Amino acid sequence: GIGYTGFEGGDMLARSGDALENLKRVQAFGMEPLSVGLGFGGLDQVDVKAVAERAHLLGVKRAASFMGCVGAYRFGQRNDKPGYDEVMREIEKYNAIAKELAKEDIVTTFHNHDAEFVNFYKGKPAFYVMMENSEYLKFELDTGWALYGHYDPIQVMEDLGDQLKALHVKDFTYTNVPQQPRPGQEVDESKCQVSMPRFTTPGTGLLPLKAVLKKASEMGLDYAIVEQDFMYHMTPYETLNGA
Repeated sequence: GIGYTGFEGGDMLARSGDALENLKRVQAFGMEPLSVGLGFGGLDQVDVKAVAERAHLLGVKRAASFMGCVGAYRFGQRNDKPGYDEVMREIEKYNAIAKELAKEDIVTTFHNHDAEFVNFYKGKPAFYVMMENSEYLKFELDTGWALYGHYDPIQVMEDLGDQLKALHVKDFTYTNVPQQPRPGQEVDESKCQVSMPRFTTPGTGLLPLKAVLKKASEMGLDYAIVEQDFMYHMTPYETLNGA
């Protein structure tokens, strides 16, 4: 009722109950799943066949990964910064998965955080290393995280070109706040960069929202996906309704 017609994380429809009945319910109020996930384990644990089956069941054409080894270091899920060779091996694994899913007419995308822009390898940020070495892997650019990583999201969109397949809209101010743990987890401040942006409703922070949406339209993207990592003062409904 407030203008949204799609949502990410289609896997939630298959977690309990009948997936097709769940799909019918969300379609009944005008929503469609936009993607399934590769999961949050290591890439060696990805079951390509199972991912493809979920995607086909829900009628989606994209499988998304939301965390690589550089991001895991940033968010305290590992102690050491990955080296260049490890990053390159991960890119090879991403491309192997993406190649197999492409045979099923499914696009595989990588979603960035700021980590891929502030950690450099041989003079280039990790994001551009991934971009330049990806034949099958495509990208879901999180514009807010790119900006927080000191990169112009419009320029990154242009640099990606046809490698850009999805877009996250996230806004923030530079009032840094502590990282919030996931349910059941604690953040070890000695193991990660815990400084986080203070997320705001899109259009009320530093993101050049109109320019981002204009560029996305010019590039033929169907959706701009609003993502809010943490909530401050407002409910999810209020944040979405204000976007």
